[in-house]
Amino acid sequence: MARNPWLALVMACIPFVELYLLYKWWEELKVATKADYDPIIRLVLMLVPFVNIYFLWKLFSDVEKAAIAKGKAGFMFGATVMYILSFLLLGIPFLYMFYKNQDLLNAIE
Repeated sequence: MARNPWLALVMACIPFVELYLLYKWWEELKVATKADYDPIIRLVLMLVPFVNIYFLWKLFSDVEKAAIAKGKAGFMFGATVMYILSFLLLGIPFLYMFYKNQDLLNAIE
């Protein structure tokens, strides 16, 4: 389902709504890439401390790979570099990543 990237950014700032957004992103990525994982399991794993760091990175990098495969440009410096910058710059690049992630998901649907 295509949604406005600005709406996704607002949803990402509201704690329980963010869980719904992450679930929908995993579900949309699964449909777009025809992967064989369970979005609910991925969402539950994102609730586990330290494991969530890996699965959020996995989400961003998989969306970027799918978008590049469809001919769309990915994140500004790549998903991994932006993710590391998010930790170094106190999360500010996460706002860009949430916005761009929804934009990329809209492009690959």
